[in-house]
Amino acid sequence: MKVENTEKYNLEMLLQSLVEMRKSFVEIRESQKENDRMLTERFAETDKMIKSLSANNGATEKELQEMRLQQKETDKILSEKFAETDKQQKETDRLQKENERILSEKFAETREQIRNLSININGIADSNGLVTEQTIYNALERDMSFAGINFEYIDKNKKRKIKSLNLNGEYDIILYNGDTIAIIEAKHRVRKEDVSKFASNQVEKFRKLFKEYKDYNVVLGIGGMCFDDGAEKEAELNGIGVIKVVGEKIEYNTDGIITHYSQ
Repeated sequence: MKVENTEKYNLEMLLQSLVEMRKSFVEIRESQKENDRMLTERFAETDKMIKSLSANNGATEKELQEMRLQQKETDKILSEKFAETDKQQKETDRLQKENERILSEKFAETREQIRNLSININGIADSNGLVTEQTIYNALERDMSFAGINFEYIDKNKKRKIKSLNLNGEYDIILYNGDTIAIIEAKHRVRKEDVSKFASNQVEKFRKLFKEYKDYNVVLGIGGMCFDDGAEKEAELNGIGVIKVVGEKIEYNTDGIITHYSQ
């Protein structure tokens, strides 16, 4: 919510700045139009006077003096208008620079807030995932059974990489006995695509990475604290057992689980 408010504030600041800049530019244009109008009028008056004097065979000293005074007044007015226009232009430049500074600071602040929020969210997600994994591990370790199969050993976070095969894998929980292995994926939130990805070539990949177990039968299970719509059905269609963390209890649904027999 804090990031959303900051983004709204930045947008309001930007819009206000644009309004102020547009107002300044309009004032400058209006001032310039006024200058042009006055200059045109003064030149027209002077031209009219010159033509009138020429028609009368020249100007008297009094008329020349009046022309000089009018020209001096015109120069004064134009000088003041040009000075005012220059002042307005400088103020517009100042506002633009100030807007750029404020927006730069606010965008930097927003980026930092988003970065911190992302870190916090990722941290919470990681923490939830670890809690889910540990809860499921504790239940399996206590019972040492899954899908009606009894096991003798249990491992957590087992990793292996084979450079020559360009393969690497990490497995949350693995249960073993003399001829069967259960591979369990644990997530805080299980989505349908997570199940599809877990089902895809998982057994074949595991046997390539852990050749010492290539002759073992394999069953798959996926566990979580919450399941998106379609996730449990996807697990059922792929013959994957479901482990649900419900409060302090663990619920299993292994009906239809498929055993992948060794070749």
